[in-house]
Amino acid sequence: MSKTDTADEAGISAVSRPAPRRRSRRADSPFWAALFVGPNVILFTVFMVIPIVWGLALSLFDWNLIYEPRFVGFDNYVALLNDARAINSVSKTVYLLVLGVVPTVFLSFVLAVLINTNFPGYSVFRTMYLLPIVISLVASAVLWKFMYDPRVGPIAQLLSFFGISGPNWLQDTTWAMPALSLVIVWLRLPLGIILYLAALQQINPQLLEAAEIDGAGPWAKLRHIIWPNVMPVTLLILVLTLRGIIFDSFDIAFVMTKGGPLNSTDILAVYIYDLAFAQLRLGYASALSTVLFVIVTILALIFNPPRRRPTNGDPV
Repeated sequence: MSKTDTADEAGISAVSRPAPRRRSRRADSPFWAALFVGPNVILFTVFMVIPIVWGLALSLFDWNLIYEPRFVGFDNYVALLNDARAINSVSKTVYLLVLGVVPTVFLSFVLAVLINTNFPGYSVFRTMYLLPIVISLVASAVLWKFMYDPRVGPIAQLLSFFGISGPNWLQDTTWAMPALSLVIVWLRLPLGIILYLAALQQINPQLLEAAEIDGAGPWAKLRHIIWPNVMPVTLLILVLTLRGIIFDSFDIAFVMTKGGPLNSTDILAVYIYDLAFAQLRLGYASALSTVLFVIVTILALIFNPPRRRPTNGDPV
């Protein structure tokens, strides 16, 4: 082959090879990043950051919307220590967390595993478990309040069929909080199931097949393969459930019991609402809201601590 033919082939290959595209400077411009991120940042600032800062500032004042605000410093926080109802509200909130968080995480995991195995009739159940997301919190509270009715409610009718006289669920100091926790678990289950299903579908099927070849049973696969792989999602569900119960339980408790009977369901959110809009003690209510915010932040950091970014040479 002559040098001319070699040069011609090199020229043809150079022509046929597509030239590398240059990255547009406009795509890397900070303007486009600000254009897409800006609206979310503005909304987050207006509806989250500013109210939080305003609440922190208001907690240092005594204000009833009628007279001029009076600066009292940390007196509102000191008053919390001597407020028996505030202490009761904290204890009831913790009680609700215990009754709501553990069953939500456990049932979400179990139901997600069952759905992932495609058991008979799973398609119907897969549609029904999303119903709590579709229904609003207030509508769910009204629905469950009817179900707990001791005379005409479906639960009372079912118990009477077996000759059992059920309690007056929402008017009994013993059963009111467990009744509320059942509604909250029902509302929080769909999100937990969805997150667990997403995590289960990311598990490499070859790991499960290899475990079966080695003679591992369902319990061994669940314990040594499935559960370790969904642990990060479990922490996420735990934090989201804690946050949801503390903040979203107000609608359920207020509509169903209004904190009663005898303050047995008087959680922090209900007490803060009563302080701010019934007693017009906005400064004291803001102080209690700040304490609630700090509690949620501490719990979030405990169950989902910030992770250090991996550097070169560090394991991911």
